[in-house]
Amino acid sequence: MNEIFDTILSAAFVAAVIRTTTPVLFASLGGLLSDLVGSLNVALEGMMLIGALTAVVVSAYAPWYVGVLAGLAVGGMLGGLMALFHLRFKADVILVGFAVNIIAAGGTVTALNYATGGDKGTSINLPSKAVPSLDLSFLDAIPGIGPVLTQMFSGHSYLTWLAVFLVFAIWYFLYRTPEGLRFRAVGEYPAAAEAAGISPNRLRTYGLVASGALAGLGGAQLAMFNFVGFTRDMTAGRGFIALGAVLLGRRHPVGTAIAAVLFGAFEALSIALPGILPRVPGEVIHTIPFVVTVLALMLSSKRRVTA
Repeated sequence: MNEIFDTILSAAFVAAVIRTTTPVLFASLGGLLSDLVGSLNVALEGMMLIGALTAVVVSAYAPWYVGVLAGLAVGGMLGGLMALFHLRFKADVILVGFAVNIIAAGGTVTALNYATGGDKGTSINLPSKAVPSLDLSFLDAIPGIGPVLTQMFSGHSYLTWLAVFLVFAIWYFLYRTPEGLRFRAVGEYPAAAEAAGISPNRLRTYGLVASGALAGLGGAQLAMFNFVGFTRDMTAGRGFIALGAVLLGRRHPVGTAIAAVLFGAFEALSIALPGILPRVPGEVIHTIPFVVTVLALMLSSKRRVTA
């Protein structure tokens, strides 16, 4: 037990939490934006997966940032496609989202097959690039805590710091700008927003496109930093965990970010535990983030009912 606490309280574990949180945080912020305009995006999982593959394939033939932008763009296009079917053709947004997830699961394998010349499981033969890390070793100069801060915060990807910035940028947009107020109004009471001259469908389209773009960024971070390369079903439920973070975070940017960090911590713990508890089957340990997600959502739901 002491070994578990020593692991959790170490600077290396904090660094691992930041690393595992980043893809989920991007997808969570995307899910938040679509949820606030009344179009819950359950396709985050599929969008992350397609964004990851696109980023890897494009980065094999272009600079790393072009790969990242490609992941963002394909996610945004998928969001636009969801908006088209949901708002124009009146399809149920949940069903459209599940369709995207199903297409992503099979389509990425087929696309990977074409991109690698026959490999259906991994892009190991594709010379894709990685997102560079940001060196903060100057923190070493801080007396006393400098080396610990360096170990915690140095070496993370540029996208990690972009995700942190987006938490506060989205908070500012939603709660300090007129457009953010309209965004929230459409989700809370669309009829009143429409009576005030606001187009709910326009803002819902923006929400879904932004949601897809952020999920695509999460996929790019996953495939170009957390893992360098694409593997089949590599998102492993992170898109659904991101939805849980939105609900657990009470549909607020800061709350959502805190919930994403919580899920990231349990994912990091599930990675560290097999080395500490070798007798516990790895399959059991790797279910921890999903069990925590279900329990957290149950508690959150119970709290809302009793409030």
